[in-house]
Amino acid sequence: MRYVSLPCGGPQVSVLGLGCAAMLGRSGRQESLAALSAAYDAGITFYDTARSYGYGESEVLLGEFFAGRRDSVVLCTKFGILPAPPGGWKQKLKPLARSVVRLFPGLRSAVRKQAADQMVQGQFSVEVLRASVETSLRSLKTDYVDMLLMHAAPISVLQQDDLLDEMGRLVEQGKVRMAGISGEHNVIAGTFTQRPSVLTTAQFAVNISNLKFTRHTLPAAEAGMFLVANHPFGGPMGVDQCRRRIEEMRVSEELPITLREKLTADAQLMPEVVLNVILSGTGISAVIPAMMQTSHLAGNVRAVEECRFSAEEIALLRHALER
Repeated sequence: MRYVSLPCGGPQVSVLGLGCAAMLGRSGRQESLAALSAAYDAGITFYDTARSYGYGESEVLLGEFFAGRRDSVVLCTKFGILPAPPGGWKQKLKPLARSVVRLFPGLRSAVRKQAADQMVQGQFSVEVLRASVETSLRSLKTDYVDMLLMHAAPISVLQQDDLLDEMGRLVEQGKVRMAGISGEHNVIAGTFTQRPSVLTTAQFAVNISNLKFTRHTLPAAEAGMFLVANHPFGGPMGVDQCRRRIEEMRVSEELPITLREKLTADAQLMPEVVLNVILSGTGISAVIPAMMQTSHLAGNVRAVEECRFSAEEIALLRHALER
């Protein structure tokens, strides 16, 4: 596994992290624990969760799994989206919903929308921040989190001085090592421009449909921000698009023949292209796919450990994919 250092110190961060949004939501307890175990055994030290994930239960699962080994991992959590109240009848139907989606994958988007409708978004008050942090610390069984992000934040949070000041106080108190923001690209671009001093990390979607945004990320990284990419494969539609784009590059005479020969399809080609295009030459330090299937996790680990492409070839691929 490849590792980088956090600006605030602490354990080395694996460039490949595990996105935990599906845990105890789309994925059940057994599958979630299997993913955590496989990730930890593979040397992954970066785990991304949120108060809202798993109907508020994802953090609890991570707290249980990392009990006794907290100091060896980097935990990122978020606030701003409140989970559905516990114990509701809709939560009891989660196992049924998982089974339905497995049988009828086309219903996945409808099930996700139903789950999202149960959550309360846009909760960015000081009171919610304080309550969320205390709940996260209890659930994660720790006295600090490595990263605390505003979750799917609107750009208006950059003007909430009371909220930013409170995040700063949490850093000073040692409950949070790095404060940051997650959101759409316009929000992240605004953060890069305004750069509130308390926000030292940012997380946002990067995949082949929006690679042009990485033109903004390198200057932010050089200015000291720790950048994390999520949703790297872009979902099922993104995977299909990526396959088409790779095939187009494979026959493009604009690329060197030696590079095109390496674009012959195999199981490792897509993760090697996607993950390394995001991680190389962009200023992005880590990428966090949702790797709930251990075969996907193993393939992604190999992709960052044993990439067939040189740094120069990755730059050519990124340039071609940005068009």
